Amino acid sequence: MTEIYQKLEKIVSKKFLSNSIYVRHAYSRNVDLVLQGVPDIVIRPKDAKEISEILKVANENNMPVIPRGGGICEFGGSKPIGDGGIVLDMKRMNNIINLDEDNLIVTIEAGISWGKLNEYLCHYGLYTGCMGPGSGMSASVGGGISHHSVGGGGCAKYGACTNQLVSLEVVLPTGEIIETGSQANKFSKYPFNRFGNGPDLAGLFCGDNGIFGVKTKVSLQIFPKPKFADYKTFLMPRKSAETAAQIMTEIRQKGIDVYDAMFIPDVVVAIGSERGMFPLWEGIKRKLGMFFYTIEANSKIELEERVKNLDEIILGKKSEFLGPEIKDGNIAKWHYAEQGHWQFYHNLWGMYPSMQPLSAECFCPISAFPKILQDIDQWDIEHESDMRKIFDITNVRPISGSGPVPLVDGNNVEITAGFVSFWRYYDGEIHDLIKETNIKLWKSLLERVIRHGVQWYMMGDYVSRFMVDIGAYSEEFYNLMTSIKKNLDPNMILSRGKFNFWE
Repeated sequence: MTEIYQKLEKIVSKKFLSNSIYVRHAYSRNVDLVLQGVPDIVIRPKDAKEISEILKVANENNMPVIPRGGGICEFGGSKPIGDGGIVLDMKRMNNIINLDEDNLIVTIEAGISWGKLNEYLCHYGLYTGCMGPGSGMSASVGGGISHHSVGGGGCAKYGACTNQLVSLEVVLPTGEIIETGSQANKFSKYPFNRFGNGPDLAGLFCGDNGIFGVKTKVSLQIFPKPKFADYKTFLMPRKSAETAAQIMTEIRQKGIDVYDAMFIPDVVVAIGSERGMFPLWEGIKRKLGMFFYTIEANSKIELEERVKNLDEIILGKKSEFLGPEIKDGNIAKWHYAEQGHWQFYHNLWGMYPSMQPLSAECFCPISAFPKILQDIDQWDIEHESDMRKIFDITNVRPISGSGPVPLVDGNNVEITAGFVSFWRYYDGEIHDLIKETNIKLWKSLLERVIRHGVQWYMMGDYVSRFMVDIGAYSEEFYNLMTSIKKNLDPNMILSRGKFNFWE
């Protein structure tokens, strides 16, 4: 290990390399509370060339490399699977390379956060469309592309952040550096289009969860922020999930160009209000589901017409408008006008102090999500005895369900489903029973959701392997993915273990 460390030290300065036990343990975790793997070395490269040299050293020594962006993924995506390996921390690569205002394209280093990027763009009256994942203030752009991320805001209008992708610079697992899209033509002076020059190789690295290459440079479409916007929040009637699904379906069928449309389930409203998370809803007697929308427009007439069409749909379903101001309960205004996008998204996860998520986030058709939420409730009832084991130690029962259900591109929604539980370290003691029960429950819930035919995007370590383990992929699909992986990464060093791609 000393020899490998010395080789890496010649690539980056000592300041950006560590094998300290404290640093290594700091990189052994992200948001989830179950998975853990301590790397041997943590390194922060400055550019694609340094990453290329690092990967060559890793191949020579058959050492796994784990790219890490913001490190806030929920399925173990940015830490080792088991101990060992090199964590490639991308945070140093956080610069804006070029803003092309004529062609409305921004080129950035992949380690930049969505929050920093959009803060920069707002000074020019621009934004990225989809504002990245729900954790976007610290989540990296490269990680968002790796996950097909949605959730920060604007995903009903713009879809996942990969929809805005124009080109990528990628370091392949063996160290070669490639560019995609218009930049596949070496005479192209600047990125302007993703499609053409042959197959869409950029798509190979979208949603790959870091197994096919290290993203180093990203070019994205950007958009002028419209001058006019309106935002309203509604209290749903009973059977709120079914009503929200009807509203979202009608929005799509009538072709209304909505920026955000989001359903907040009853359990989140009820328990969140009880826990003081939603002071704006404390005075509401019926703690049922909430629905809100945001509309953008380039003129008042256009805005008024869209609002009128939306209100007819929503009020026609016996929903109750809460009022125009935040103090009236209008969380939609806070979400958009007060930049609440990323502070709000995973509210299911923050209901009790010290509880952490075991997530089951996925995409599904609008029409499917009420049944999936009902089935998660049924799953919870069926696993009462296991929930009780954790309650007996903590006096707090794990909470299952879903956070907000946002409308994404097409007739799809994202379900931010899962459950929250405690770490095995609780009240000064180690409780292995909590860890064992968490893993058992997580596997059970994931399989239950998978069998609804959902589409996973943020897969990381856990879901990528679980899909293979339970035979959810067709043999032909998995064989093709395996062939591509072996071709690009013959030593299986990059994100080793994801999708069960071992040595």
